[in-house]
Parts: sequence; C-alpha cells; structure tokens
Amino acid sequence: MKIKTFLYSVIVIASGALGDASFAQSAPQQSGPLYAASVTHSGRARNPESFKRAKLTRLKKDVGLNDQQVQSVTPIIDTYVTAVQNVKNDASIDSHTKRSRLAELRKRYDSDIDAILTPEQQQKLASIKAERRARLRGAKAASETSQPAEAPTPPTESGPAQ
Repeated sequence: MKIKTFLYSVIVIASGALGDASFAQSAPQQSGPLYAASVTHSGRARNPESFKRAKLTRLKKDVGLNDQQVQSVTPIIDTYVTAVQNVKNDASIDSHTKRSRLAELRKRYDSDIDAILTPEQQQKLASIKAERRARLRGAKAASETSQPAEAPTPPTESGPAQ
C-alpha cells in the first residue's frame, strides 16, 4: 500500500513539475516597461507606433484632414503618445497624479489639434466626441443596472456557519 501511495505521489509531483516547465517555455516574453504600458484593457499588446497610426487614421476619417493638416498633426500625435507612455511607465508617481497628468496631456493635445482644424472640422470633431462620450456613458449605465451589486450579509452572532 505504501508503494502505491509513493508512486502516485511521484507521478503527481513529476507531472506538476513538467507542466510548469512546459508552461514557462511556451509563455511569450511579457516583461519590461514597454510591454506593461502597451497592453490594452482587452489584453491586446499594442506598441506606441500603432497608437500613433490609429490616432491619425481616426482623425483623418472623422474630420477629413487635408495633406497639410496631416503634416501638422503628425508631430502633435507623436509627442502626445510618447508623453502618455512616459506617464504610464513612471512607477514613481501614484495613480491620482497619473490621472491628473494624463488629463493635462489630453487637454493640451485637444487644444493643439483644434488649432490646426478649420471651424467646421472642430465642430464635427466636438460632436463626434460628445456622441462617443454619451455612448460610453450609456453602455456603462446599462452594465451597472444589469449587474446589481449584492450587499454583503452581516455575520450572525450564533456562531460560524458549518
């Protein structure tokens, strides 16, 4: 009987060790500050260059930038994305400070972009932003109402439940 128990223990330990080793070998390199800052909430890894391309593409699509505007907007986007990455990677500041710095960067970015756009483009961009904001708030409100928060039940004084 002891031999069976011993053999089962050895098999379980060996399979656990082999499982850990095979997992470690198959896991992609996911360390470093660049990776940590470039993972989106959905879990997809994106580098700063793809953020820059996406922002430029979105602006072109939303307001119809001309070639001169594209040339003017590109360095603003580059500077903004780089600054955001730096703030997100800065481990020396707390989350409240990061939020306020990101808000400042976003305000400066918006004002710099608005300076390049025509009044019609500014109005179009503002309405698109308002629409997106309303859609996000509506989705957030819908998700909050669909998932009611359960109130924790207070412990009874009759003793622990068994």
